[in-house]
Amino acid sequence: MEIDSIHLQKTYIINNHESIYLPLGNMSFADSVVSYTPGIPAPLPSYIHPERALGEPDFNHYKDESFVSLGCNGQLTLQFVSNGFIDIEGDDLYFFEVGPSVESFKVEISTDGEDWIYIGTLPGSNCSIDIGRSQRVRTEQTVYYFVRITDLGDFCRGPTPGADIDAVGAIGGVLKFNLSASVLFDSDEYELKFEAKETLNKITNILKLMPYAFVQIDGHTDWDASKTYNEILGENRALSVRNYLDKTVNGNENPLYIGMEVRSFGKTKPISSNITEEGKQKNRRVEIMVLPPDTFFEKP
Repeated sequence: MEIDSIHLQKTYIINNHESIYLPLGNMSFADSVVSYTPGIPAPLPSYIHPERALGEPDFNHYKDESFVSLGCNGQLTLQFVSNGFIDIEGDDLYFFEVGPSVESFKVEISTDGEDWIYIGTLPGSNCSIDIGRSQRVRTEQTVYYFVRITDLGDFCRGPTPGADIDAVGAIGGVLKFNLSASVLFDSDEYELKFEAKETLNKITNILKLMPYAFVQIDGHTDWDASKTYNEILGENRALSVRNYLDKTVNGNENPLYIGMEVRSFGKTKPISSNITEEGKQKNRRVEIMVLPPDTFFEKP
C-alpha cells in the first residue's frame, strides 16, 4: 500500500449496526496468502479464491462472492507483510467470518510461518480473540506476522461449507515500512538522496500521530562484499534514516520523544535470492517498524 493511502484509526461498521475499531485503520489487515487447502466437501469454485480474505472487509450480502470459504476442515494461512500484531490489553485479532451460516474455526499464530502457537477456537461470525490466552512464554514486544485458520467441521453442507473469511484485522497492530535502498541511497552510499526525503517526510507525518511510539530501524544488504562491509553499510544507512526521522519528528520545539533504535543485519536476512540482480535489489533495503504506545490502541 502506498504511504499516501494509509488512513489510521478507523471504525468499521458490521451488519449495519455493530462496529469494530482498528487503530491502524486500513493498514490493519492481512495482505498476503501463504497457503490455502480447501476441505472436503469443498466450496463451489466461486468461493475458493483465498485472496478475497486480504485487505479491508467488503462483504455486503450472503449472495456476493467477496470472501473465501474454507470447506469442511479446510485451512487458510495468511501473512501480515506491511504490518504485524502484538499482544495488547484485551483482544488482539478480529476475524470477519461471514455468510449465511456461523462456523467455528481454530486459530494459530506465528512469527515466522514455521513455529505455530495455538491460541484457541472461535465460534464464527464476526469475532475477536486475545492472543494472550496462549500458554507459551514470550516477551511483551513479540511481533507476529502469520495467522492460520482451520475450520472445525461444524457445517459441511451447501455451496460454502466451512468458515467463510472476508478479512482478518489486527487490533494490536504495528506498522512496517520496507524501503528499497535504491529509493534512499546511491549505490554503496549511506547519505540520503534528496528525493528520499519526500518518502521519509510521509512516514514522519504518520509518526506524528503516534506520540511516544517506539521505532525500530533495520539496515539490510545483499550478499556482495564482505560480512563486515555489509554490516557497516547497513548500520550507516539505518542511522541516516534514524537521524532524519528524529530531526523531522521531534524537531527542536515540540519533541514527541519517540524512541528510535537502529540495527544492522547486513546480508544475514535476505527476503529474495542473491543470485539475480532483481533479488539483490529486494535485499538492499531499510525496514522501519513502528510499535505504537498503549494509548494509541484505546478507542476514542
